[in-house]
Amino acid sequence: MVMPSFEEEIIRSLRNGSDLPFGAAFRIIHGRERETDILRKDIQFVANGGSALKVFLGDYGTGKTLLGRIALEKGLENNLLPIYVSEPPLNKPVESYQAMINGIITPEFKGDSLFYLLSQWSEKLISELEKQGIERGQDEIFINRINEKVLEYEFTNDFNMGLSAFIKAHILKRDDEKKKIVDWMSGRKISFNELKKIKISRKVENREESFIFLKDILKLSRAIEYSGVVIVFDELELMQDQRKNTALKGYESLRSIMDMISSKELPNLYCIWLGTPQWFENSERGVNSYLALYDRLRTEMSTTTESTVQILKPVSPEIYKDFVSSIIDIYSLAYNIKPKISLSQNTVTTLQEKLTSPFHNDKFVEMRQVVKTTVEFLDMIKDSKSEKTALEEIAPKEKEDDEKLKQFWA
Repeated sequence: MVMPSFEEEIIRSLRNGSDLPFGAAFRIIHGRERETDILRKDIQFVANGGSALKVFLGDYGTGKTLLGRIALEKGLENNLLPIYVSEPPLNKPVESYQAMINGIITPEFKGDSLFYLLSQWSEKLISELEKQGIERGQDEIFINRINEKVLEYEFTNDFNMGLSAFIKAHILKRDDEKKKIVDWMSGRKISFNELKKIKISRKVENREESFIFLKDILKLSRAIEYSGVVIVFDELELMQDQRKNTALKGYESLRSIMDMISSKELPNLYCIWLGTPQWFENSERGVNSYLALYDRLRTEMSTTTESTVQILKPVSPEIYKDFVSSIIDIYSLAYNIKPKISLSQNTVTTLQEKLTSPFHNDKFVEMRQVVKTTVEFLDMIKDSKSEKTALEEIAPKEKEDDEKLKQFWA
């Protein structure tokens, strides 16, 4: 079975509306120069030792998730460990912590990312000791030196014990023991009898412990030689659908995270929240229903002098020519089309007009629809349809708008 190329994975994702493969966002984004510049400044600040919070608000289809992917890609480019969480269960701190650990992204490895990162780190520590002339093994001197190395990072006592036990299991090639330790660090179920064997007494069982473990994970990211962590919380607007008490607990968690970032209790962390303006202003179920968070977010300036809350304006149709060019380049590579697909200027202009709505102040319709329609059009061209025929088969937006105008004036 032939594996799809990276470009083919991108096109499939765009066609299906599914998550883009990591590293693809920068190849398709256009019209978000201001926002990407904000991300760049924040990420550099965090990579140099700071912490930051940013909230991006945009209506459905404006490209919030794509911007979140840009933050994750840009973060990794600047040596920040990327974590993505969609619909975080913020009212349940333990489950929220678990979602963060499960959301760790290691593009080079598709399995359990924490298991992979700890295995890589263990090998690095062992190699460092070997370079000092200490032979790999289970003798007391070697184990003591490993334990001393772990202690340098000032983890909590339980994390010290867990990491030392993980490295010992790595030396002995006992993956089952390594997995149990990773399960414990990830907040998954593991019996106290198993933990007693490695002298661990604390588990992720409540809100306080969730934040203690999160702080250790941040330290661990730096021990593994990342400069910090970038976390994206996506689709926060779904909190409006929760019961009022449930939503309140979620907003309390968001406020706690904001407080800890401001007080530098969560160092080297860049936290990004994505939601809709309606969610932010909703006084019944949205952020505005919890004034302790709402007022602070509205008034607080980030350390990079930008407002903490940023509103995403619709992308201008003027970017469509450059956008189509980027998609054509990826599409032609995906299907090995040589020479690459070429569209006339009239065709590009017609597509742009079809995807522009007078009901959005002559801005694009939903950006996801712009992407999907463009890929569908290229699919028809690939299947040997003429540009004229393909344009005729694209949903005739003009008729839909005429009907809406008639209904409006009626």
